[in-house]
Amino acid sequence: MSESVQIKNISKRYGSYEAAKNISFDIHDNEFFTLLGPSGCGKTTLLRMIAGFEMPNAGEIKLHGSNIHQLPAHKRRVNTVFQSYALFPHMTLAENVAFGLEMIHWDKEKRQQRVKEMLKLVHMEQYANRYPFQLSGGQQQRIALARALAPEPEVLLLDEPLSALDLKLRQAMREELQLLQRKTGITFIFVTHDQEEALAMSDRICVLAEGKIQQIDTPVNIYENPANKFVADFIGETNFMSANVLDKRESTTIIETSFGVNLTLNNADLPTVSTGEEVTLSLRPEKITINKVGAEMAINGRISHSTYMGGHTHYNVVLDDGFNIKVSKRNSISDDVTYDQDEVVSLSFSPNSVRVLNE
Repeated sequence: MSESVQIKNISKRYGSYEAAKNISFDIHDNEFFTLLGPSGCGKTTLLRMIAGFEMPNAGEIKLHGSNIHQLPAHKRRVNTVFQSYALFPHMTLAENVAFGLEMIHWDKEKRQQRVKEMLKLVHMEQYANRYPFQLSGGQQQRIALARALAPEPEVLLLDEPLSALDLKLRQAMREELQLLQRKTGITFIFVTHDQEEALAMSDRICVLAEGKIQQIDTPVNIYENPANKFVADFIGETNFMSANVLDKRESTTIIETSFGVNLTLNNADLPTVSTGEEVTLSLRPEKITINKVGAEMAINGRISHSTYMGGHTHYNVVLDDGFNIKVSKRNSISDDVTYDQDEVVSLSFSPNSVRVLNE
């Protein structure tokens, strides 16, 4: 698999503050790659260094094998879509899309044809002569994408481009962005702090915190097999539980949980642990089954709070030892069983759903 962008030992400092700390990773050709993390984690700094708006203090950036980290932004075959869209208000939509093509001296006929193609690609051809102020937020986003894609960049950079949209439109634009990336075959590098957004669109996700990579993997592996406690906590909801390694055998390890249940886990699924070691377990709320008391379940507890969310109901359950555990129950049928405040319930889960985490 050929690489579109290669980041090698990149560091960036602003005075004494290190925004990126010796970061290295590769982005594949035709990949939808997402930089995900909280504010201040370094994701936008990385994007700006790829774009050429910031220069690294150390390391190198390659685009299809050629060093670009010292090139000015206008000489890099990359384009950026900003959170604010940055459309020119005095230009029509067609003129906005054509602007970048004029800057690289495409002839008029070729330029006009490309503008038509781009407006059609984003389903905006009938609005060519309108101005940005006449558009909704979603329509402005489409024009910003068309303008960025028009000069045929090798890589498209997207800096939180959906954050200004309302929820329904944001969800619709996720699908449009995915389809657009597949149609064009251009490598997309997407920056967001929204975990759901990253999971929904990406081929791979790079999770960042405090200027360092925490994990790079597919959405499924990022969610199901987090590399450490930060990733497990940042991506979705989870229950953290203290536990002790009771016995490590040839192929399995016995883990003693704080609520009195012992788990037998396969060594292949565990980080390196030793007998007697204290570890942290992660268990996603949707991996837990909730039932009326009387079923053959492992743990009893009392419901302290519930929240109905349409497709799911979220329960907080206080176990007999006082530990609070979150449970998410899918509302798969109408008039399904519900559980009341202070009702005693039984919980169960498969040991295969438990993850032992590195700190």
